[in-house]
Amino acid sequence: MKKTRFDRLVASLEEVRGHVAGGRFTGRISEIAVDADEIRSVREQSGLTQAQFAATFGIGLGTLQKWERGERRPSGAAKSLLRVMQADLGAVVRALSGPPRSRKRNGGSKRRAA
Repeated sequence: MKKTRFDRLVASLEEVRGHVAGGRFTGRISEIAVDADEIRSVREQSGLTQAQFAATFGIGLGTLQKWERGERRPSGAAKSLLRVMQADLGAVVRALSGPPRSRKRNGGSKRRAA
């Protein structure tokens, strides 16, 4: 019997429930802090200029400059990415430079007009 999208959703929610009940998942991590000196240090460790670093990692140059001056702070995924870069910059570079994974879509196949 083929699982429907709903069945897969229910199964994934059950998995989350198991993680929460087992103490393996505590919810959102919101205490990630990355200050201006750490951001500058990560960029300098990369050996890239501000412009190169911004282009490589999809950050606006002005945004990166403001982060490094302490005028603004990264939020959300940017903060998490910078923290991972601090731990293992090489892993981030390898992950981002590898071939993109193909995505399989369910249904919705394209048909040619006859």
